[in-house]
Amino acid sequence: MNIWISLHTAVRLAAGHRATLKIAAAQAWRVWVNGELAGRGPARTAHGHARVDEWPVQAAATGRLELVIEVMAYGVPTFCSTFEPEFCCAELVVGRKVVAWTAPRGGNFAVEHRTERIQRVERYSYQRAFAEAYHFGTGGLAWRAPGYTPRRPLGLERVAYRRNWLERGMAYPDLSLARPQPSAVQGRAAPYSAKLAKQATEWRHIYDVPKTSKGFKIKQLEWPIFLPLKGTKFTDRGHAKLGAKPLALRTRDYVRADFGADFTGFPALRAKAVKATRLILMFEEILVDGRLVFDRSSNVNAIRLDLAAGVEIDFEAFEPYTLRHLQILVWEGQVEISDVRLRHYRNGTQLREAPANLEAAAAGVRRAALSSYRQNALDIFMDCPSRERAGWLCDSLFTARAEWHLTGDNAIERAFLENYLVAPQLKDLPRGMVAMCYPAEALAKQFIPNWAMFYVIQLDEARRVRGLPAAWQPLIEKSVRGLVAYFRKFENELGLLEKLESWVFVEWSKANDYVQDVNFPSNMLYAMMLRSAARLLEQPRLAEQAERIEAKVRELAWRDGRFVDNAVRDKQGKLVVNDKASEACQYYAFFTGVASTGREVALWRRLVRADYGEMHPANVFVGKIMRFQLLIENGEYAAARREVLKSYVPMVKLTGTLWELFEKNVSCNHGFTSYIAVLIDQLAAARKA
Repeated sequence: MNIWISLHTAVRLAAGHRATLKIAAAQAWRVWVNGELAGRGPARTAHGHARVDEWPVQAAATGRLELVIEVMAYGVPTFCSTFEPEFCCAELVVGRKVVAWTAPRGGNFAVEHRTERIQRVERYSYQRAFAEAYHFGTGGLAWRAPGYTPRRPLGLERVAYRRNWLERGMAYPDLSLARPQPSAVQGRAAPYSAKLAKQATEWRHIYDVPKTSKGFKIKQLEWPIFLPLKGTKFTDRGHAKLGAKPLALRTRDYVRADFGADFTGFPALRAKAVKATRLILMFEEILVDGRLVFDRSSNVNAIRLDLAAGVEIDFEAFEPYTLRHLQILVWEGQVEISDVRLRHYRNGTQLREAPANLEAAAAGVRRAALSSYRQNALDIFMDCPSRERAGWLCDSLFTARAEWHLTGDNAIERAFLENYLVAPQLKDLPRGMVAMCYPAEALAKQFIPNWAMFYVIQLDEARRVRGLPAAWQPLIEKSVRGLVAYFRKFENELGLLEKLESWVFVEWSKANDYVQDVNFPSNMLYAMMLRSAARLLEQPRLAEQAERIEAKVRELAWRDGRFVDNAVRDKQGKLVVNDKASEACQYYAFFTGVASTGREVALWRRLVRADYGEMHPANVFVGKIMRFQLLIENGEYAAARREVLKSYVPMVKLTGTLWELFEKNVSCNHGFTSYIAVLIDQLAAARKA
């Protein structure tokens, strides 16, 4: 687990001559050419497959092209990549000639184990692999320096695990640099307090290893970064200026840089150790009561750098993180820091310009939606670029709509759906079921049946509205038939789904307390899924089944002028309808077509007025997103504009991105919120009309 290697080659070309690096590797890799970052990947895909990147590279003025590829083998199941054997296949091509390639013999690549990265560290999060920690001796970053030759080269072996090559199929990331604001906060860290450390939340990916998360137990860690930081109190004491001049820090000093907005990428800085130093980079999206709480949303947002006395490095994190604030702490030692920065890792595609004369508040929210889009729509549609970097269904439907609106293409959506379509049946899921997020592993054998319904709905919408390759039709039919067969097992005597298994999810609110035995929002969505399946499979009987389900839901769930959420079996086996109603349930009804503004007129007018009575309030995902869409579709522009701005303007001020929920203890940068840009443009068009 957690092994880092580097592959090296050097060739002589004409001065400034260009070449192409073709590369596929797992689980993560980056490329340096003549000491400068030249690429980062992979573009993730399904089990048994790999996407091939083609990065342009260039020889120096001397004609020398020195190439270093760093590859991480995490060796643990995650939500952000497949758990398969690590590998690297690369070719350096000049014109039509391959001048270096990875091979057991004759390819001109040498490989070395990079022991600078400390292996036994905590998991970064439940959803991602390990946190980063390094020990840099007197050699510093010598393996990237000109003329470096591996001292203890490893042998290369032919890849035994079979993979199918796929084209990348989408744009390459923006790897430009961001600088923090010149004024930074300085402070001091108090001595470690065991009493304070005992108050720390015992996150499962740290404390429940290996039962919950594969990794290293706390007692196995080389130096546990989590507890020392949780047992430390930080006090701001003044300000410092960041710039070209090095800033001197001693034991327990820290400086906190502010990038002005939430960005995703690789935090970086120059550090010169006057004495042997342990330097810790802490980072977060927002401050809590003016303090940086590095595990605010369960992540271990910290990187450890051990520096030998006298060493000077230009460090750049290997993994991408999401942050506005970067706090640089000297745990012990003495160091000079300079050139604090962040290298973006985001979508650089040109996006649709904002409508003319857009009011300032709406323009700010739109910019934040675009920023969230760029950071979450990269190689797949991610839920968040921080905690998970996972390709979640349902979220993907709304982000795909944003991609189509903002770019006029659906390149990332095609790659996202292709990953699902070419994936094998995952051994930890029931036959026919698809993963709730992918490429990933089904951690704890968990899945969301509702998200599988959204998957079929997205396939249908993508094929009808945005276009999918005709050659995919057999794959689409196979996948959809598998899901139709899976859900059929849960249909009860009324034709409704009952006692769905695993994580039945409606939304992040009280609505999720009523998901058994017969959950009406789930059945509304099931009817919508069957209509999509009817079109995809050209089977009208599925549309007829959807009509029967909708009629039965209206018959059972319609109570006192609104839809209730569920029905449960009593001790005699009779299905008894509950009287609890959630706001989200009403939006599911209108979103799926079970309800209509022409038939359920009074309920719709009540919702427009935000007269919820005793309904349990909805959260932003997915209830409020559905609400905003429904308001605009039905001409309630004033209400939609008012609520969108009220919901999102505060987020813009804090992070310049849009959040997962309305609360501050979760991701402040979520992909589905890019759909808000679509809604703002629709409102602008309606106002103009």
